[in-house]
Amino acid sequence: MKEFRQLTVEDTAEYHKVLIDGYAAIKDFPITFDAIDFTEEESKEWIETYPVYGLYIDGQLVSSITFCMPWVKYSTPDKFPHIAHFVTAPAFKGKGYARETLGYAEELLKTQFKTPAVTLGTAKEHPWLPKMYESFGFKPMIKYILEENNILQYCLKKF
Repeated sequence: MKEFRQLTVEDTAEYHKVLIDGYAAIKDFPITFDAIDFTEEESKEWIETYPVYGLYIDGQLVSSITFCMPWVKYSTPDKFPHIAHFVTAPAFKGKGYARETLGYAEELLKTQFKTPAVTLGTAKEHPWLPKMYESFGFKPMIKYILEENNILQYCLKKF
């Protein structure tokens, strides 16, 4: 059974595990994301601050996505909601769950949040994420050089 729903603080431990396990592979690259080293307490604070949604398969969280809203300070590069902490548990990668999670998320953004577009950011040097996001319909927007070999590429998708 599939379910897509907003997470609550009661989901913190499961969310934290998916987040940390899902981002573990990034540690092999010269790329930094704040969530790589999140503590469980930071994951709880994240859920309390932002709308975090998860795709559940047979009761297990397999993928999650966050909407950072423009009215929360420093959360988005533009006037549109920003997708963050978009991650899939390693055991479920390659099964289309990221695309499915994004589909549910985009439907919410269009119908409930009434936004005409959404942004997300990724490491320009990441070996597969920029191409994956492009295949999802995102277009490069602006770049920020965070440090040598770490360029943050913001992307925009219009609905």
